[in-house]
Amino acid sequence: MAWLDAVPTVLLCGLLLVLPGLPITYLLGLRRLTAVALAPVVVTAVVVLTAVAASKLGIAWSPLLVLLVFAGLALVLGCVVVPLRRRLPPAAPGDSWPVVGASVAGLAGAVLLGALAVRLSIRGPEELVQTDDSSFHYNAIANILNTRDASTFMIDTLGVPGRAHGFYPAAWHDLGSLFVMISGSSVPAAANILSVTIALVVWPLGCVLLMRQLAGPSKLALGLAGLLSTAFGAFPWEMLGWGILWPNLLGLSLVPAALAALLSVTKLAKEDAIGRGRAWLLAPAFLVALTIAHPNAVISLAAIALPLVFLGFARASLRRYRAGRRLPAALLAAPIVLAAPVYWLVVVKSGVFAVTMSADAKPFESPSHAIGEALTGATNGRGAGWVLAVLVIVGAVSCFRQRSLRWLVAGHAISAGLYVLAAGVQWPGRRMFTGFWYTDSHRLAAMLPITGIPLAVIGVLAVIAAVRSWLSSASFLDQRRTLATRASAVVLPVVFLLLLLSTGGLNVLDHRNRVLSAYPKVDPLVNQEEYDLFKRIAERTEPGTIVAQMPYNGSPAVMALTRRQVLFPQLNIGRLTSDQIYLARHLNQAATDPRACAIADRLAVRYLLTNDIPRGNLWDGLAYPAPSAGFRQIDQGGTFKLYRVPLCDRAQPENR
Repeated sequence: MAWLDAVPTVLLCGLLLVLPGLPITYLLGLRRLTAVALAPVVVTAVVVLTAVAASKLGIAWSPLLVLLVFAGLALVLGCVVVPLRRRLPPAAPGDSWPVVGASVAGLAGAVLLGALAVRLSIRGPEELVQTDDSSFHYNAIANILNTRDASTFMIDTLGVPGRAHGFYPAAWHDLGSLFVMISGSSVPAAANILSVTIALVVWPLGCVLLMRQLAGPSKLALGLAGLLSTAFGAFPWEMLGWGILWPNLLGLSLVPAALAALLSVTKLAKEDAIGRGRAWLLAPAFLVALTIAHPNAVISLAAIALPLVFLGFARASLRRYRAGRRLPAALLAAPIVLAAPVYWLVVVKSGVFAVTMSADAKPFESPSHAIGEALTGATNGRGAGWVLAVLVIVGAVSCFRQRSLRWLVAGHAISAGLYVLAAGVQWPGRRMFTGFWYTDSHRLAAMLPITGIPLAVIGVLAVIAAVRSWLSSASFLDQRRTLATRASAVVLPVVFLLLLLSTGGLNVLDHRNRVLSAYPKVDPLVNQEEYDLFKRIAERTEPGTIVAQMPYNGSPAVMALTRRQVLFPQLNIGRLTSDQIYLARHLNQAATDPRACAIADRLAVRYLLTNDIPRGNLWDGLAYPAPSAGFRQIDQGGTFKLYRVPLCDRAQPENR
């Protein structure tokens, strides 16, 4: 399938991420741009909660179930809101259609340039990602489809008998499974389309909403926010090529909208489009959506919003102190005073986050180099975006002159500081600050565009204001002032064009290169012949049987392509069962090893898929079997051969 053929499917994915949440956001009193931008948060929260509840109640996971839940919520909310509409606060005033139109124009530009970057890096929707984590994410979706259980507490079992249950952020996988069931796409195609749609729809909408809360209903500001939303390489593009970190992509894509709501809570939004009461009502949805998308999205929000929250507490405390209410003032000031010692006790001393904090990716550059990368957007050795870097600095200076926006500069500095700690500081204690992100410089760099985009927009506005002031100065003729006034109508398209020309199409080639790291075109892990064999396995094997394979040769993709269970569906072998370990060592000796035979029979391991894997390690039992071992070859593609396991399935019919 080519991307052009997949356009209707991509549009369907975009609608599924927004449309189900619109009745709820509308009934809450949100209108137009704000209602649309917050709908993906509602969709994500409802989907993940439905998945957990359905698992507990033994209800099969399906699109119909989710549709009924959305309809039920809208009905209940309507029954509450409609009778009380005269007593409830009025609906938030929707922005004018010219403001909405400017936002749509900016978003359309971002989508078109983003689609170009995708086309230059990913051949088609069904192209396999070939990174360490991709097999887990693919097969987690396949496992949901097989078991009809999408709970975040069941997803990491991957259908392996005996594997312990645990929490894993499942929002992306839940959405992916629904998309497969609705669209009929393959798992790899659904994964690619869902991730691209999150990057080009959910994230830009959140960026525009955040800018709306910072700048008010400004056509220029919102149009620029939409256009620049995909201009920074560290996010969303790095998340499409590093890891691969699709759950992180979803979680961070929701953070700008959460930050916009937090501006309402702290009363720091300019001409608030959400409303403080509605922001509080949506707080549980934000918490659920961000946590089950990826927990470090919540931590990212907390880190960036720390100056904003402190400013809100400080203002509220000061107001009460001046009013003579000393006790409430002291209570509101307490979080500011106690934040550091509480953090030390909970994070460092309690050991609650010991496992998370133990991860440590080593620094790879000097602190000065890391600072330079954070300033220029050249994080992790990528290309620098000089024009955007200058605009961010100009925007930071402009914000610092406005007391109400200084928190934005501080939030950006926190993100930059965390990246510098991870990438360039040789200090063991850095993990107490960076451990929530596994001290991974890629995950930390992804936070920079959250504040970098509004700072860049404010930088452009500052430059435009300076140019206008210069053109309108008293030293110029009245004719020139008149010309400048008439030209205001074309400011937005002119600025768009200048940005595109000065940044090489908003750094589209850098974005392509970032994504390409997960989609190798030279010497891929699986070639076309092997890919075709993997797909044929659905015809060569029976449902309910398990295909044994070695996880490091690309073979876990079989489960994603065919929904046939594989014995090793992911690369993380830290939680293997004793049965899996024994078969990994001895399966190709099943004809002479009674224990291997018994385990294979009990687990329904009926097939062996292997290629020329190295000997002398855990996987010796999955190598090519000896001619005398009784295995019968039934298919081949490239270096891979598919065998029928002997003896352990005597009662099974011969495969055709």
